[in-house]
This record gives sequence, C-alpha cells and structure tokens, in this order.
Amino acid sequence: MIIEEQASLKNSFAINSRAKYLITIESEDCLDNLEKFLSNNPGKVLVLSEGTNVILPEFYDGVVITTSCNHINKISNAEVKVGSAVNWHYFVNWCIDNDYYGIENLSLIPGSLGAAPIQNIGAYGVEVGTFVKSVRFYDFNDQAIKVFNSSECKFSYRNSIFKNMDILILEITFEFNKTGLNLSYKSIEEYIKYNNIDSSNLNQRQLAEIVQEIRKARLPDPSFIPNVGSFFKNPLVEIDSISISSFSLDDLIIWESDSGLVKVGAARLIELIKDQIPNNPNISLHANHALVLVNLGNASQKDVTDYANLIKNKVYKTFNIELELEPSIIKS
Repeated sequence: MIIEEQASLKNSFAINSRAKYLITIESEDCLDNLEKFLSNNPGKVLVLSEGTNVILPEFYDGVVITTSCNHINKISNAEVKVGSAVNWHYFVNWCIDNDYYGIENLSLIPGSLGAAPIQNIGAYGVEVGTFVKSVRFYDFNDQAIKVFNSSECKFSYRNSIFKNMDILILEITFEFNKTGLNLSYKSIEEYIKYNNIDSSNLNQRQLAEIVQEIRKARLPDPSFIPNVGSFFKNPLVEIDSISISSFSLDDLIIWESDSGLVKVGAARLIELIKDQIPNNPNISLHANHALVLVNLGNASQKDVTDYANLIKNKVYKTFNIELELEPSIIKS
C-alpha cells in the first residue's frame, strides 16, 4: 500500500486538483492496512481510477483510493478475469487479439476497468453490462470483500447498483461471445455504406477501427483537449410531456425504448438552444459535439457546474426535459 500526502489527482478534465491523502492498493493483501489507515484518519473517502468521468474540486479534504491491480487472466475460451486498474482501451485490444468478441464497439473509451461496471459504459449499440459475469469488490461499510453476479449488479442505461454503494472494485469477470459483430448502430451502418465496405467480411479489428474513426471525428482526445466525454445522458421521457412550443418533434432525435418511454438525443436538444448560452472564458461546448464540455485552460469545478446548469435550465425551459449529468461532481 502506497500513501501520498497532498497528492495531485489525475483527471481528464485537467482541473488542478489535490487530495489530503492518496492511497494506492497494490493487492487485496493491502486491505487490512487500508482499514487501519481509515480508522486512524476518519473522514471522506473517494475511489478514483483514471478520473475520466469526474469533475474534481481544487482540493479534496479526505482520502482518495486507487488500485494498481492490472492482471488479465484467461479462465476459458469465453471467460476472462481482469484487474480493476487495467486501461479499458488496452483491454478491448487484448480481447480482439485473443478472439473474445463483443466489446469492439466500446473501443477508445477512456478510463479503467474499475469504472466500467459502475457506469455501465456503453457506445454504438453495446453496453459493458451485457458481458459482465461477476464483479469482485471491497465494501467499505461492511469491511468485507464481496462478489455480485450480473443480475445483482442491476445494470441499466449508464447505471448500476454500484453507483449507490461505497466500494472499491477489485476484479471483473467477463463472459464473451466467440463469434459475431454488432453492426446495427446507425453511425456504423452509415460509415460502412459511405465507405463502400463489405460488412460480411468485417473482422473485430476492422470494426474497432471503424468505431475509433467515428469517435475521433466527434469526440476530442482528452490528452489534447481536456474533457470527460458526453456530459449529459440521453433522457428517457414520455413523448407527450415534451414541450413543442418552440420546436417540433421532427426537430428532435427520438428512439423507442423497451420501457414504453422514448429516449431523446441530448446533443440535439443542446444544439437547438446553444446560441442562447452565454460564453465562458474557461469552458465551452466542443465544436463537433454538443454533448461535450471542454476545458479551455483554467476551468474550475464551479465553472463547470455553473455552465452545465445554464444548459440544463435552458433545455428544461424549452423542452420540459430534465437533463442528467454523466460525470460525478465530487464535493470538496
């Protein structure tokens, strides 16, 4: 177990943030020492991996915990156990190299494995929860290691039971397909058609490369333009509740859902009202994707939340739709 004081915190929005303590858990053997440290240093605790889906304060007055568990173990020709510190995009490439099918569509998503089931990350018609067999984690409240199977994880759109639990994810067991590609998402279909690609001959690597090209064209690389990806979720609403006093339903992007509600494209909602959002010298919407907020250089957490609230309020007043944030706003 490694303990650092006044440590800088890595985050893809590039907010200059520090923590009172930063602890790195190198293996499950460290958990007893972690319990003792937390007992001797009572206060707030934050689990943080690569910081790709959080907006941090300038100073976190508590203990930040991360792991360095980066193993990948083959269990069978369909099952893999993976440590929570493994980089997600690295793991996607590893799966392609080892003929585990299913998560090619999630290529290039930033972050680590530990965050993936918490958020039930998804993109281009695929959600990670589809392939999670079980999650092994440490429960801070019970001071015990637990394992939840897929049904206990309660995966739903960008959500899981873990969002409401005080836990440290240690390891995830995946169960993959051995054949088959998911080409059903509209932007993938359009890319294949536009580029005259024979979809019947596509392999995993080629699909992953298509997804990466689509993502790169729309989403900025946080290494060069600080961001946390999509900042708002696509809302699920009753279609009759949508206000059409300023725009018509034809102006919106709407998908049917299994719940009887409709999913509305949040990016289109923002595109329609973005000219009414005042400029901010430290933060803005990305030119190619209205769901992405970018740090122009010196943004603080307050800059981010104020700007996001302006967007939420304008969308609500215009469409009677409440937008929900994708990233977590971490209190100081």
